[in-house]
Amino acid sequence: MKKPSITALSLLALCGTLLFGSAQADEVVQQQAGGQINWSTGVISAYGYGVAPDDVPLVKQRLLARRAAQLDAYRNLAEMVRGVRVTSETVVEQMVTQSDTVKTSLESMIKGAAMTADHYQNDIATVTMTMSMDGRFIQMIAPHAAKSGMGSTAWYQAPVDWVLATTSNIRLPSLTLIPRAMASDSTQQVLVIDNPNQLELVKNITQLLRAQPQQQVIAQLEKQIAFYESNSNFTGVLIDASKVGAFQLATIPRIRNAKGDIIYPNSNDLAEGNISGRPVSYDFDVGDAVRNARIAVKPFIIPAEGIYKSRNSDLVISDQAASLLKSQQTLLQAMGNAEVMIVVSR
Repeated sequence: MKKPSITALSLLALCGTLLFGSAQADEVVQQQAGGQINWSTGVISAYGYGVAPDDVPLVKQRLLARRAAQLDAYRNLAEMVRGVRVTSETVVEQMVTQSDTVKTSLESMIKGAAMTADHYQNDIATVTMTMSMDGRFIQMIAPHAAKSGMGSTAWYQAPVDWVLATTSNIRLPSLTLIPRAMASDSTQQVLVIDNPNQLELVKNITQLLRAQPQQQVIAQLEKQIAFYESNSNFTGVLIDASKVGAFQLATIPRIRNAKGDIIYPNSNDLAEGNISGRPVSYDFDVGDAVRNARIAVKPFIIPAEGIYKSRNSDLVISDQAASLLKSQQTLLQAMGNAEVMIVVSR
């Protein structure tokens, strides 16, 4: 039987891309010659096709064609994985060149890729092999990414930055309210200062009360209390980069403030393996991202202001948003759990 021509195989490969590598329209998918990278799910899919030699018995043709297709898919998968961007400065290929450990681990992961589609028709076998960029993959590349100039930023110790109308930024420490009832029957509460940060805060508030009418100061404080309470108990962080056309998809993108300090992820998270999976996931639509289980219910939504210098995988956010990320406990916890998504432009 005459074997299909190269042109026919090429057309079938294209069909294989549509048939086996399709994704939902709202997922961030990067199409490549040998397959696709789904940045929303963190899965690389590579397809391969093959035919059996002419002199093979009919009963073995399907098996050998399938094996040839697998080898082709493995080759495509290896090529695609090596081209994956890790950070703004690094791709996987560079890590493989610099580290035998990374090379060995990567080869093992590629060989362990799962076959998710298998089709045989007209003597042509078409297969799809998939590999996750989560878990083992992240832990393989993260320590090397942490060494490539990713300095950790200084984290504020106070729970929130207060910005009052007539003062500079005031870091709000925890205040201890001791009921007088502990010493008497009165239910009145008094403020007990038990650390220097509290002393600084009380002095600032006292200065405000001396400089302005009491009701005006109370209104300012109530406004800040309301702001904090409405911006707390977040379930994740959503960076809206849909208007940043120059942003480049990466496995470990960085979030920075205007000065370039890295807000997320910091080098300790990467080097020590605190982030066990992908630091971020991607989506095309803010509404869809909010409904994603990764950040669902109440994400803190931050508009990205652009990329950092020529580092196209590093997003810049406002200093105000950066301060809140570095000080709000639930946001710190969300970032520590990698509950972060980035919305990108189509």
